[in-house]
Formats: sequence, C-alpha cells, structure tokens
Amino acid sequence: MKSHALPWSVIIPAMVVPLLGSLVYFVWFAEGAVGQAAYTLTKVFTLVYPFIFLRWIGAKGLVPAAGTKKSSILWGLGSGLTICAVGVLAMLSPIGSMIRDSAAAIADRADGLGFDDHYLLFAVFISLIHSGLEEFYWRWFVYGQLRERLAGRWAHVLAALSFAAHHLVVTLQFFPAPLAYFLAGCVAIGGLVWSWMYEKHGGLLGCWISHLCVDVMLMAVGYQLIQSTAAV
Repeated sequence: MKSHALPWSVIIPAMVVPLLGSLVYFVWFAEGAVGQAAYTLTKVFTLVYPFIFLRWIGAKGLVPAAGTKKSSILWGLGSGLTICAVGVLAMLSPIGSMIRDSAAAIADRADGLGFDDHYLLFAVFISLIHSGLEEFYWRWFVYGQLRERLAGRWAHVLAALSFAAHHLVVTLQFFPAPLAYFLAGCVAIGGLVWSWMYEKHGGLLGCWISHLCVDVMLMAVGYQLIQSTAAV
C-alpha cells in the first residue's frame, strides 16, 4: 500500500453515498423539494468530498500524463462515438421499443424533479459539467484510491460496480427489472472502459470526452421520449 492511500473509512462512504442519495431523490422522495434538495446535496458531496483529502493524496492524475494528451483525446472521441453508435442501434432494436414504452414514466419523473421546464439547461449541465464531475469522482478519486488498496483488476471491477449502483436505482424506476439490470450492466462496462482509459493515459481528459459524448446521446434520447408524451 502506498503512503498516500486513504483508509477504507474514507473510501467506503465515497462508494455508497451516491447510491443512498439516489434512493432518496428517486425512490423515497421522488417528487418535490426534498428530492430536489437530495439531488443537489448528492452532487455537492461528489464535488467537495475528494477535495477534503486533496492535501493527503495530491492532484496527480487530474490531467493526462506527459505526451499522452493527443492519444487521450483520440481515445475519448473514438470510444465515446462508438458507444453512441451502439446506443443508436439499440434504440432501433427491441430494446428501444421497451425504452419507449417507459416514456410516460420518464416524463412524469422529470416533471416531479422540476427538470422538464429547463431540460436544455439540465442537458447541458449533465453532458458538459456532470460528466466531468463523475469522472473526477469515480475515476480519479474512487478508482484511484481503490487501486492503492486492491490488485488492479479488482479495483477496476469494484469501482465500476459502485459507479453502476446508483444508476441501477434510477433504471429500476422506469424499466422492467431485466432491462434495468441490463442497462446498469452497460453502465458498469462503461465504468470499466473509462477506468482503463484513465489508467492508460494517466489523466481524466479522454474519459471526460468519452463520457460527454455518451451523455449527449442519452440526453437526446431523453428529450425525444419526453416530447413523445407531450405530443400524445
């Protein structure tokens, strides 16, 4: 174990707080001020919590290692656009039909959380800012600390499962369980890809670009689903 590795008492809360937050704002208090506040507080936590320990762990890994910037950008664009292409094909398959069947539930939840009236701003925040925040939190902080404690492959797997856990809470609210678990599994695979890219390039740039591309695609799908219910 390296000297700057944080204890499990710090790492475990980082792994589970986003999951608990998603239960509050998507399950227990899905509508109204409590849910909106829980969503905001959870995102503030993911931004602030790693900075509390920055003095001990340092800022290494926030930017690509020397000489890898171009490769990081290319890998980010290539992987992100590839995932988007797979997503578009999935929407043209029976999976897409199952997702469209849940359009009304998605629109209702967006309305309950107050997102539908400001969807464009919400989509920009998710795609541009939130994707970077998640990479900072899940790849740099959570995965970065897990690899100080565990063998490489187990750090990748545990970080990916932790990343997918709160997404599973969300997908279970909208889709049949088999589809929800499938989609959460896709998120876990994405987490594995991005932690591998982070390890390969020694920084977050490529992961962020890839994540941004995927979130743009997801926000576009979400917009189409919400608009389809408005047109009925």
